[in-house]
Amino acid sequence: MNSSVSDHQRLALKMAARWFATLCSGEVTPQQNQKWQVWLAQHEDHRWAWQRVESLQGQMHSMPGKFSYQTLSHAHRQSDITRRRVLKGLLVLLGLGGTWKAWQTPAGQGLLADTRTSTGEIKTLRLDDGSQLSLNTASAADIRFTPQQRLIRLHQGEIRITTARDPQPVARPFLVQTQQGMLRALGTEFIVRQYDDATRLTVLKHAVEITLPGHPVPRLQVSEGHSVRFTGTAFGEVTAIESGAGSWNKGVLSVSDRRLAEVVDELARYRHGHLSCDPAVADLRISGTFPLNDTDSVLNILSRTLPVKIQTMTRYWVNVVPA
Repeated sequence: MNSSVSDHQRLALKMAARWFATLCSGEVTPQQNQKWQVWLAQHEDHRWAWQRVESLQGQMHSMPGKFSYQTLSHAHRQSDITRRRVLKGLLVLLGLGGTWKAWQTPAGQGLLADTRTSTGEIKTLRLDDGSQLSLNTASAADIRFTPQQRLIRLHQGEIRITTARDPQPVARPFLVQTQQGMLRALGTEFIVRQYDDATRLTVLKHAVEITLPGHPVPRLQVSEGHSVRFTGTAFGEVTAIESGAGSWNKGVLSVSDRRLAEVVDELARYRHGHLSCDPAVADLRISGTFPLNDTDSVLNILSRTLPVKIQTMTRYWVNVVPA
């Protein structure tokens, strides 16, 4: 690529490629189309990048092989990796092929996911089989329903699932895949959270079976009211779930006798920037139910009910320190 292209233009090209891959998938919602138009209008570099992609689209009509327009635009009819295949081809053709490795990271996969939430956003979807899927803040997942199975791939963040009876004549298993293993629902309601190096399963109703690819005893069944954290090779201790588990689905954080540091860490997930708790007050205990859509008000409540104060360096750098 021309060295005169700025870093912002390079980023705009990557985003334009992602939008093109999404729009040619044939499964664009009105909301996605509106978001694309908003992105396009935000900056002249966005419009420049989109023109580059449109120009490239015309060139691809005459290209042979896997980078032809026909191959890329119809990939969704052949497999479940439509946008990844299209995006990879576009990045290579735009001279950004080296960035493909970055898109293969969990964060990159999240940007390509079927459904995702931004920081502070919580949303709930009704799936084709009648099941309900809720995504917590900064989460991303793929939905892959086939005649053989119902699969959710969690790339990042946290989801809550309430499964429905499969309307198909032969019931398909309901599965959730994370970076560490595969979870099989056994007529259930449960929460799955993806950490950097582990997964946590919390079962609210019935049971869930976990399979680990590298574990000598590959399956663990977790029953209602219990939670477990696991890696790709080992299960942690199965424990009783904490009070208020899954309350985020209602837009609140509900805690009972929790360490202040843990509460602050949870609040940090729902706001941009840095939020931390001074070790000197980390072990203070707190109980209550707090709104997740207004973390500033929650911090004010903490400062009025505990011997702490809120130290605001900037809007995006906040510390909870001794009063």
